[in-house]
Amino acid sequence: MSLSGLDSVPRIGCVPYLNARPLLEGLGYPVTERVPAQLENLFLEGKLDVALLSSVDVLTMPKPEVVDAISISCRGPVQSVLLAYTGELSDLRSVQLDPSSHTSNLLAQITLGEFYGLDLEYVHLTERIDINPPLIVIGDPALSLSKRPSHPGMKFLDLGGEWVHHTGLPFVFALWSLRNDFTEKELISQHLREAKACGLASLERIASGTPDPEFTSTYLGGSIRYDLGEEEKRGLECFRSFAKKINHDIKDEYKITYF
Repeated sequence: MSLSGLDSVPRIGCVPYLNARPLLEGLGYPVTERVPAQLENLFLEGKLDVALLSSVDVLTMPKPEVVDAISISCRGPVQSVLLAYTGELSDLRSVQLDPSSHTSNLLAQITLGEFYGLDLEYVHLTERIDINPPLIVIGDPALSLSKRPSHPGMKFLDLGGEWVHHTGLPFVFALWSLRNDFTEKELISQHLREAKACGLASLERIASGTPDPEFTSTYLGGSIRYDLGEEEKRGLECFRSFAKKINHDIKDEYKITYF
């Protein structure tokens, strides 16, 4: 698929994780890949026209504009957003947050505070050097760590699964966000929806090119969801209600414009 019809070449940013691969299938143009926190910086600096932003970064924008019908979300255990810990949850006193994440760090605080009633210290790191639990880990590093734990007795709490269990709603991790002054929102949104459809039709081929095709097929074809329908939007609104207690940049009055 080409980006035909656009008057200019869009600057597109995406996360460098396996779960985003189906959204880029056949897009036909180079994409800047950065971890979620870095993508937000590039987007706010005006260096990207479209970016797959962490949902909390969308929720803190004054006038967010988003591609409709696409997300990275889950309706159960997600496998790649984890709290890694040892011992018992009730014995935790502090948790290291993932420096590459915004949404997953907030989801961890909601899960442990609201759902488990734990009053913890959260340590904000600028970079991660050692994998010492308890800590939040996301994306491909989470997949790798869960397969090969770095500490004896390491346990994992799947934060996506916890959200769905406690709220009954999907959890939306990321959305395609559009720069407000980008003039071709409708057309690029349609191209991205076509890329998603192409990716979902190509999951087996994508999986076949990974070290563990069987796992990848299950992960991309089940654990990760790519829709953004009414249920996902309800889940996003529920997350906003919880998150604004922690992140005060999220305002009471709020509306997303979808393209």
